[in-house]
Formats: sequence, structure tokens, C-alpha cells
Amino acid sequence: MPIARILRETAIGETRLVALDNTGRPMALHLERLSDRETRAYLGDVLGARLRAIHPRQGGGFVELTSGENAFMRLDEGHGLTEGQSLLVEIVAEARRDKLARVQKSSAAAVNQNRQERWRLALPGAGGVAIEDVSIGDIEISAAWDEALSASVTLPGGGTLHIQPTNALVAIDLDTSGRNDPGRAAARALRINTEAAQELARQASLRNLGGAMVLDCVSPINRDAGIKVRDSFLTAFKGQSHRNVRALAPSAFGLMEASVAWGAAPLADRLLKPDGEPTDETLCLESLRQLQREARSQPMARLTLALPQRAFEWMTASRLDLQGQLDETFGARLTILPHDQSKPDIFPT
Repeated sequence: MPIARILRETAIGETRLVALDNTGRPMALHLERLSDRETRAYLGDVLGARLRAIHPRQGGGFVELTSGENAFMRLDEGHGLTEGQSLLVEIVAEARRDKLARVQKSSAAAVNQNRQERWRLALPGAGGVAIEDVSIGDIEISAAWDEALSASVTLPGGGTLHIQPTNALVAIDLDTSGRNDPGRAAARALRINTEAAQELARQASLRNLGGAMVLDCVSPINRDAGIKVRDSFLTAFKGQSHRNVRALAPSAFGLMEASVAWGAAPLADRLLKPDGEPTDETLCLESLRQLQREARSQPMARLTLALPQRAFEWMTASRLDLQGQLDETFGARLTILPHDQSKPDIFPT
């Protein structure tokens, strides 16, 4: 479905955007953090770089970006570049967990370097959709973030998709428990599998998932039905993203395989640890968001945020002066202290 609204929540330390379709479902997310401003390369950035090493056997070379990141660049035979050479490159896939960013040579720096605007224009059909600023703690943005980080999502007609990224691929299990579709078994299976394929396309876009994906479809499924399921996935994904995508009809084992080009880093990679717990930064910024929401709802109150120790230590080490930004926005009425609990606590001072 086309993008109908784009919401933006600007808080101290990070800005979050969500694109919604005309039914209110989130279709794409964008995150910018203050800590990334000088150190992280975003999809579409054009940056200066130096070619540090060429590795013909790997089909490319390694470059050092002005952001300080290292990245990989594919090189064709006869590329004419030499080690140590300076050049301009464009980020075509962001760095993600245990993987370097990928870049390609750029001919000019005359590109849109406004990351939020560039993200909006890259959404199919969103060119004429204005960005709406919303209050901190907006329910639609919070719900979209929660969905994108959830291991399971409910299908519109009932049933559940369990989404499990691994080092090798993204495995998707279709659970039809509690669903009671009428009609013949083949027709029911086609309806459920088509719905699951379309939902997978939305989730891949929403979560910035890429690489190999395998959807375990329900039986029975014949050749013609399998083609319809594959085509529904491809149509849905191309309606939401410009990333290259390929897919095969489900195999004899009922497995639909897809391959999606990487682009922005998966949201979970940026926000969560490998065990699924929030990173120290995520915990800190979420706690600050709660504090800002309370401060706006109580404009005369003096408040204290008791911040989990690991989040407090991250804030101190970050050197971002988040306390100073709070003081500038709300006056010197907000205090942040560490405590030994796992959750933040806000109380009147």
C-alpha cells in the first residue's frame, strides 16, 4: 500500500521516523542518533575515502572513510585504482553486526546529504508526503518500534509469523494456531501463504532485513499456488522498497526462498545486543525519552531520573553532554542519577 503519512519524533540524543500506509500500518523506519553523527556512515552518504588495500581474490578492496569506518568496495577488472588513492564513495549498504559497510565509487558529491529527506524520497510513492512532527512518546511511533523489534507478528487474518535472523539467513516460521479458514484445504493454504508472504515483505522493509530468507509455508501447496505466493511476495516488497529482490516458488518441502539486497542496517542490530537485550545506549536514550515526556506533561515540576548503572555509565562516557541539552530545553529542573535497578525510575525531586 502507498505511504500516507510520515511521523517524526525528535528527542534528545536521537530522532525516529516512521512511514505509515493508509491503514496506519508502519512500512518503514528511520533512526538517527547523535552518537552516530561523525562516526557512522548512512545509506546514500557520499564521503571521502582512501583505498587502503586491494584484494583481487575477494573481488575488491578495503577503504577507510572520513567517518573513521572501514568499508568494502567491489572492483571490476581494469579498475585503474591504486592503493593509497583518495576517492569519493557512496554508501550502498550500511555496516551491520560483524559486517563492514559496502561502498561504490561516486563521481560527485552533489547528492542529497539530508538523511531524513533522502530516506523519505527513497520510499516508493512518498515523494509528496510531508513529514509531521509529533510529541515525544507518540503512540504510533512507539508501536512501530516495538513491532520492528518483536520476534513474532500476528497476521491480519490470524496466525503468527515467527521471524528469526541468524548468521546465515532469516528463518520465518508460519504458525496457524487459532486460525479457522473456511473452504477446501488447498484454498485455505493458498490464502494463508499469500497473506504470510505479503506480511514478510512488509516486515523485511520495516526491519531493514536483507540477505537470504526462507518462509516455511503451510501445506498443501502445488506449483501454481506456489507461483502465486512467490509473486505476492515480490509485488508487495517492490511496492515498499527499491532494493533488489529475488524469490523462488516454494519447494517440494514448502520452503519459499528469497534474496533481498542489503541497504540500511537492521534496526535490531543498532538497538539490541545479540541476546536481545537493549544496548546501554538504547536503554539510556529510552529512559531520557520517558523523562522528557514527563517533563513536558509537568512543566513546573522538578524531576529526577534514576538511570540503570550501565546506561548511566554509557551516558557519561559518550561525552555528548545530554544533561546539558536537557538543561537547555527544560531549565535546570531535571536531575539524572545512577541506580542499581534494571529499569529506569522517574520521581519528583
